[in-house]
Amino acid sequence: MSNKTFLELKPFPKNKEPRACYITDEIMEILNRRKAFKLPDNDFVFHVEGNPLNYCTIQVNYRGAQRKSGIPYSGTHILRHGMAKLARKVGGGLDAVMAMTGHKDIKLADHYSKCDEDDQKEIAETVMKHIRSQQVPIQDENVISLFGRKRKVN
Repeated sequence: MSNKTFLELKPFPKNKEPRACYITDEIMEILNRRKAFKLPDNDFVFHVEGNPLNYCTIQVNYRGAQRKSGIPYSGTHILRHGMAKLARKVGGGLDAVMAMTGHKDIKLADHYSKCDEDDQKEIAETVMKHIRSQQVPIQDENVISLFGRKRKVN
């Protein structure tokens, strides 16, 4: 989008509140590899000839990667939904989504991490697997058939 040009690198997110962002070993490895591309007097980790990546550059590269992989193009914003959904699935709830995405509003966290039918199926199977592991095997002699029995009326 030509109207999304880089004006400045803002020190804070939209809500103007800085927050910590955990860096995993894998991300640290990527950052260390990026040191090879560091230019003198330039602190940008991801840049093109010293200029920070702008929206269009990110979009073009993402679109190209999706094309090469055969995945239909859906835009970069979908990454936010995917990460939120994964955080909810692995982390176990909306608290995990809020911690990962930085949302303070539970409705936004829920919006970004919506579950679908596949999630419902997987969760149901996981719950049943847990229940099955806790069950005591039923012995046939302990089961009384109710078929043909009269109900007592008080």
